[in-house]
Amino acid sequence: MNPRIREGRAGLALVGLLVLLAFSPAPACPRKPPKEEEAKVTLRPLSASEVMALLLKLPGTLPNGMTEQKNDTGLLKELFPFKEVTSAPLGRVFPGVRFYQGLDRSRSCGADPYMIAISGGKRYWMPSGFDRLLFDKGMKVTDNNIVKLAEALLVASTCSDRGSCPDIVFLSATRTKLVAWATDAVQLKVKIDAQTQEWHFSVLRNQFEGATRVDEKGVLKDYDVIFVESPPKR
Repeated sequence: MNPRIREGRAGLALVGLLVLLAFSPAPACPRKPPKEEEAKVTLRPLSASEVMALLLKLPGTLPNGMTEQKNDTGLLKELFPFKEVTSAPLGRVFPGVRFYQGLDRSRSCGADPYMIAISGGKRYWMPSGFDRLLFDKGMKVTDNNIVKLAEALLVASTCSDRGSCPDIVFLSATRTKLVAWATDAVQLKVKIDAQTQEWHFSVLRNQFEGATRVDEKGVLKDYDVIFVESPPKR
């Protein structure tokens, strides 16, 4: 065979191979499962001066005559053992808002933990005031932000009903497209204190209606969120 013909055919074959490689689909790479996200929750005890400054922002909380005893550090810490709560899910949704855990000692049988948020000089009880805080911050629940809002609500709910705030490992999230009323708009699977839990969140007209926690033993607990009525349009 003519050497020039052989070279020409070899060149055409090489071009065809390059074209085939260029348009052939790349081999599929196995997708890694979603990485677990751990949300560390930090509790920082407030100093006596910080406690007094916080109480002055909460009308009706400071007992009569307490201002005269503001230098009694031991008494302040005993009556108002406030701790500041910080966590990435809360910070992502509410930058600049401060969260605190306290103890209600009004009951004779013991102290009940509670959680509040302070923003713009206003107090919001958690988790019942979660929608009000969203509303005052100009936010509402949407398809795009429902997962991160639910994560923040989960942290606020967990810290509101126990004396500590454990670290939370978010394992997975499942959501459905929002409608006017969705009883199971998003589900979060988490691990708290080595226990796997499922949290189900209901949404009513772009606000959270509540959350339900289900643990491995099927124990349920409901967390109510107070619906905020929209102001009349002008």
